[in-house]
Amino acid sequence: MHTKGTFAPETRADALERYEEIGPVAQVVVREATKAMEFDADEYDERVTPEVVKTARDATFAELLAVHVGERSEFDAWLADSGFDEDDVVQIGSENVDNVVWHPIPFAETVIAATYQDEPDAAASTLRRNAFGRVYREEFYASGR
Repeated sequence: MHTKGTFAPETRADALERYEEIGPVAQVVVREATKAMEFDADEYDERVTPEVVKTARDATFAELLAVHVGERSEFDAWLADSGFDEDDVVQIGSENVDNVVWHPIPFAETVIAATYQDEPDAAASTLRRNAFGRVYREEFYASGR
């Protein structure tokens, strides 16, 4: 088992703080991408809406989440020792494959897991988007972020 990604918020406050920190980063990424696409000022103002920047912020946050990568047996052993139980797990994918990526969200009492056979990076990205969409988005938007 190994871990990929940069952060795993333990609390809702930690997650919100990181989400806030990513806001300016998302704005810079969008601005630089539109420069590379040669948007003029009018096109930028017309096409780069707050929703575009929010989407960049959401995607950046999600892709930085730490995920554990391992075999099914490693996931099962981790789960047994974690304090979570099977009812806390939201699994994406088939149970008939050998490998799992997972991301625990302690403040939501949830573990998001995705199974994969040969593509751990694709599974990790799918997992991160699902964790954001199923848990973090609700937490952030409910707080007015």
